Order: sequence, then structure tokens, then C-alpha cells
Amino acid sequence: MAREWKPEPFDPPVQYAFIPDDSKCPSQPSNPTDEEVKSPLIACTEWRLRVNYKLGRGRQDIGIPHGAGCGGYRRGVSVSDDDCTSDITLYDAASQVQLSDTEGRNVALRITRDGHRIAYLSKKYMQFISWDLPTAQLKPISPRLDAQALDDLRSLEISPDGEFFAVSFAGDQPRVLVTEFATGQTTSIQGFCAILGISQDAARIAAQRTCSDSNEASTVTILKRNGAAISEWRADFTGSLSPDGQSIVQIQANFDDGDEYIVARDAMTGKVTKKLKLHLLSEPSDATGHAWLTNDEYIVEADTPESSESFGYYRVNVKSGTSHRIRDLGLNPGDTVSLGSVLIRD
Repeated sequence: MAREWKPEPFDPPVQYAFIPDDSKCPSQPSNPTDEEVKSPLIACTEWRLRVNYKLGRGRQDIGIPHGAGCGGYRRGVSVSDDDCTSDITLYDAASQVQLSDTEGRNVALRITRDGHRIAYLSKKYMQFISWDLPTAQLKPISPRLDAQALDDLRSLEISPDGEFFAVSFAGDQPRVLVTEFATGQTTSIQGFCAILGISQDAARIAAQRTCSDSNEASTVTILKRNGAAISEWRADFTGSLSPDGQSIVQIQANFDDGDEYIVARDAMTGKVTKKLKLHLLSEPSDATGHAWLTNDEYIVEADTPESSESFGYYRVNVKSGTSHRIRDLGLNPGDTVSLGSVLIRD
């Protein structure tokens, strides 16, 4: 009988989580047996954590077998023999669920900016859990999920300080579940099915009432963490709420001239406060927004127009438009990436 995994205290911050480029998870679900179709099937658990640390400094036994590469070169610079990197496979974290013999869905994983807390769908518990790595605490942030709930799943988010976690669902009963890590208390906010972000201490939550793949205008609502609405406005885009809850940004393409812009809006009114042309590269690229780094900087990936290859990740100042390549992140860290403590501090 396999040993039941229990996390151990782990001090190094997670730089990012990724699904490898050589993922073996099928793009189309396989044909499960009739018995398997009766309940949700975790089709793949391919999430891995990239961590960088000094050998022997702090607690480094996460409780999951993993190797380490130490010394050599990092970003073209020689590093000391105690400077190590590990890729840790999360055998419990679902990367894809198979809802039927014809339908599958990818599942997100989220990391706090300090890299010390993560949230994911647990294969063992069939619910979303939050995990504080330094204290080895696991806490549920959703009930156990059946096939219908997984089909209705829309968003997974963490507040910048890691104190609040949110999971949202569409379907007949759209709702957002907001859980405080310290107490484990969950608040259910009815009528919303997508989350555009949670500010520090969950003082503000940006949510939408409708979820669809169409480009039709929808409503953005700014909520308090108790579910009270404090502002609402119409929008024809999706964006990301800043850590201080003051702004929502989006990447906007101008199809007439081929240029791309980072657009910042006041979170309370939806009015544009800045529209700045992106200058990531001297050659054409397609920009993809990833996550806020600070209240003023947003992380953008520059993709090649022809394929899914990457030109790298950039920190873009949403007030001035200046951008700088994040050299601590490789050009192609994985097929799917979730960012944590991206900047390596030696």
C-alpha cells in the first residue's frame, strides 16, 4: 500500500509552477470505462513547482521526492555550488479533469507573490485546497466537487498577501466562495461566476455576473469580502485587479496598426486612466498578461506571432509604460505557467 503523503515544512519560495512542454496529458480525453464516467476523473497531475534555494539553508524537505541541480550557470552567470534549483512534481495537484468520455477541462493552480502559499484541486480530497508551505498547513477552500461542479468551475484566485482564497462557479447557481486562511471560514457570494482579482486582505474583489465565450459586454462588480457590492459598471473585456484594488488592467490589441497597449482603468468607475503602447521588443510579438508584480508593475509575456513560443517575460510599469525583461524567468518555462516569487534574490 502506498504511503500517504503529508507535507513537511518547506521554506524556499516557489518561483513558478508549470506543466512541462512535453506533457503527456492528452489534448482530448481518453475513453474511460462506464464506471469511471460516473464520477469526475482526474485525468492528469502534471503540475510542478520550480524552487531556487541555498543548500542547507532553512527547511527543505517538502515531503515529496525530488532532485536538485546545484552550481553551474544561471542566466549565463556562474553560481556557487550551494546555489540550487529543484522541480518538484505535485502528484496531488490536478492539471486536467475528465468530465465524460468526450469532455475534459484544464485546472488552474495559483501561487502567492511571495511564493509561500499555493492553491490547487486535490486528487486525494477532490476539492480545492490551500497549502502554506513553511508551516505545512493544508486547508480546504471548496467543498468536495462532483462532475457538475467541475463543469461549472470558472476561476481560482488568491489575495496578494495569501490570506484569502476564492473559487468561482457558473451554472444554475453562480457563486464565489471566499475563504480566509487563518480561520478557515468561507463566505458564499451568490450571483457571480468569474473573478478578475482579489486585492490585499480581500478588501476588494472584482467579479462578473456572467460567464460566456462571447465578446458581449458584461458587468464588472467591485465587492467587499462580505459580498456587499460597492461599485458596478459595464465592460466588454476581462482584466486583472491590482493588489491595492485601485486599478484593473487589460492587454488591448489595435488591429488597424497592429500595436498592442496596456490599458489601466479605475476599478470603481471603469474609466480609462492610462493607455500605453507596449514596447516589449523591436520585432512583432503578441502580448499575454500574466499577473501583477507590484501595485505599479504588471507581468506580460511576449509570444511569437506564428506559434506558442515565447520571447520572454517583462515587468511593465502601468503608469509610465516602461518595460524590463525578467531574466530570472526563461523564455519557455513550460506549456502552462503560474507565477509566484518570480525574482530570484541571491
